[in-house]
Amino acid sequence: MNQKEQSKKEMLKYQMVSFISCVLDSADNEHKLDYINIEINNHNGNLQMDYTLRNRKKAY
Repeated sequence: MNQKEQSKKEMLKYQMVSFISCVLDSADNEHKLDYINIEINNHNGNLQMDYTLRNRKKAY
């Protein structure tokens, strides 16, 4: 792996880990750690990162 590819990998990793950390903090603050959906897409270095926190309760 050359220097440029390594740099791309490290930057992607940094951005993804930072995003996941923020999502977990938000979920913890809202007491919704039981159901988290995270979607991360990369297209030529443009990351699209989305998440959903859900609150599920039993009806009976």
